[in-house]
Amino acid sequence: MSKQTAASFFIESPSLANSAELYQVLLSGIERYQQLAGRLIKLAEHAHACRQFDRVRDCGQILANLPIKDVQAIGHYFLAVATHRKAAGDRHAARRLLERAVDAAPDAYKIKATLSLGALAFHSRDFDAALYYYRETVSAGLSAASLHAIKAISVIKAIDGDHRRAVSDLESILPVVRYTPPHICMDILNSYAVELGEVGRVDEARNVMRVVLASPLAFAYPEWRETAAELQPGGRSSVVIEWPAAAAPANVLALPVDHVRRQSVAEWHPATVLDFGKWKARMLKAKKVKPQKRMSEKAVFMRLMDILTDDDTTPEQKRKIWEAAESIIAKPGKPDSDKPAS
Repeated sequence: MSKQTAASFFIESPSLANSAELYQVLLSGIERYQQLAGRLIKLAEHAHACRQFDRVRDCGQILANLPIKDVQAIGHYFLAVATHRKAAGDRHAARRLLERAVDAAPDAYKIKATLSLGALAFHSRDFDAALYYYRETVSAGLSAASLHAIKAISVIKAIDGDHRRAVSDLESILPVVRYTPPHICMDILNSYAVELGEVGRVDEARNVMRVVLASPLAFAYPEWRETAAELQPGGRSSVVIEWPAAAAPANVLALPVDHVRRQSVAEWHPATVLDFGKWKARMLKAKKVKPQKRMSEKAVFMRLMDILTDDDTTPEQKRKIWEAAESIIAKPGKPDSDKPAS
């Protein structure tokens, strides 16, 4: 590789151009190229997890131009990721790069490229093609990519309305999800929470999202916060007001609401309302009936503090208690022990 070619990489990749050490490595032999490739692959993977697509592109661009065929194919994969940018980029260019990666990349990145081809098809709403690529990824063996593919298949099932099977598929991989990279683990858990919410297991879904949102990567995945917001009380609730057929205004367009759970007035029954005030009064009365032992000075003091600090004791009642205490102190009587027995 010439110095001119090596320097051109930094012109095209300004974010990496300030490293003199990196520049010297580019001008070294094949062994050093492999060391450089390993470092760039780690940087690209980290940038991909954080969705820093400009950095992914910079790393992929250098990898794609190193004089090692396998490394070049890995570079094509990262360039495809940066080009696609979560369905916000050029899908056709991304497809061409991924197909080159599938043809020449090492097995680990061949599987990742196949998974990404499935994502391209999914975002194009070509679910048949997406399922083909996802199943190819799963058949390649257990890996983070294959677990991600199972998650993607469950999403397609959910789109078809089969949320229970989607939950079942996701629960089948939960024991091994923890061994995947953090961004894949949290993304799978996010999908799991979505499906739990769809089948009515909302409390479980909220607990899952507490774990997901605690991830330091949550800043890069706004869809996780959206899932948590939808699972909050009232986030997905709907109120349906039914007009009697004869009273419906002629200028109001009726929309289909069969998918919304509704309850007619005829089926509605008021729930029992508990009067906690009466319940508390009964409990206090029951306590008064029980014979009480003579209270110690400490117990008397604690009881007075309970009464005076009780929110149920009104300011007027507290004032009267205070006045009574002052009256007793001003006119002390005989101790209780001196009183004749009744």
